[in-house]
Amino acid sequence: MISQLPQDLIEEIVYRVPVTSLRRLRSTCKGWYHQALFKDPRFIKKHFDKTARQYHALMLFGNTVCPMSSIVDRVTRVVSIYPHRLALPHRDEFVSLSEAFHCDGILLCSLLMKTMIVVWNPFSGQTRWIQVTQLQDHYIGAYALGYNNKELCRSYKILRFRCQYGKLAASWGWGALNVTPEPEGNFISEIYEFSSNLWRNLDSVLPDQAYLKPSGGVSLNGNTYWMSCNKKGHYSLLSFDFSTEKFQRLCAPFHHEPCHIDTRVLSVVREERLSLLYQSRKTLEVEIWMTDEIETTFVSWSKFLRVDLLGLNHCFSDSMSFSIIDEEKKVVVCCDEAGNFDFTMVWIVKEGEEYRASPDISVDGGVQAWSIPHLSVPRLFGYVPKN
Repeated sequence: MISQLPQDLIEEIVYRVPVTSLRRLRSTCKGWYHQALFKDPRFIKKHFDKTARQYHALMLFGNTVCPMSSIVDRVTRVVSIYPHRLALPHRDEFVSLSEAFHCDGILLCSLLMKTMIVVWNPFSGQTRWIQVTQLQDHYIGAYALGYNNKELCRSYKILRFRCQYGKLAASWGWGALNVTPEPEGNFISEIYEFSSNLWRNLDSVLPDQAYLKPSGGVSLNGNTYWMSCNKKGHYSLLSFDFSTEKFQRLCAPFHHEPCHIDTRVLSVVREERLSLLYQSRKTLEVEIWMTDEIETTFVSWSKFLRVDLLGLNHCFSDSMSFSIIDEEKKVVVCCDEAGNFDFTMVWIVKEGEEYRASPDISVDGGVQAWSIPHLSVPRLFGYVPKN
């Protein structure tokens, strides 16, 4: 009987189980799950140290980090494979991860208290609490985490800039990014360096005003990218290079200028490329583009898939999240809020022939959708543990 095996041998066996498969051991090895093994910090750390370097498809759900298989397997209750949640100091509350910024397996979380942010590694449990200057009521702070990719040893930095909701932004939930110096020395943007534990002012400016969704940024190779729009309604990919500490406008893949209410959401493909989901509010057609090459001042795109959602009459919101789970077969998982806000809708989108996502889910005709009873929309992301 496996239950009669020595404890050290059991641990060696479980160490070799991929982290996204640990949840399945609940039904076959209840003794391991309900006993202290899976909750032991020593076991958790050692498991991640021994886990092979593999791509983990994960999601942020409420205040936990979960495997994406929790929704792809069509479960009704999401189970976290990481027993640690991030608690606020001196409070009986957990930190919400709904607006967390992900970079390199590390989460940057802004808090409602507005004078503190926290950087958290959910895999190791390490945290760093960082004090910030509180902004005026009509401004919000937007954050990005990155590193200088020109250096051999990664030294992380945090970009902070203030956003003011303008007339254009108010109609579709985007913030106005203004990094032009203002009179009276008002705060514009700052950089926090982990190596010095200090904030300093940032001199980088944009040629003109940009509108972007503060929580819509993604990180790739240490740099941050947003979809942005200027006052004339021209769209572009806005990047921030943490090595030069400068913003740069890059081209978007659109052949026409989209309507400002169309959906544009960025994601990262296996920590290698950017992907962009675009949906027209008029036709409900979904296009997903991927970058072929990204340089400092140049980006090239190619269309990954196209799916028509007109028959389902659904338009994705800008708070949706998506992840390409099978690049070869062109399969995408999307999560979005439901109409009554009591559920989260999960979509499997597939271009072309029928696809079986799991024993219970078969995708035919382009889309399969179902709901799960959760109020917050999951944030999907992928991560490859570093050696």
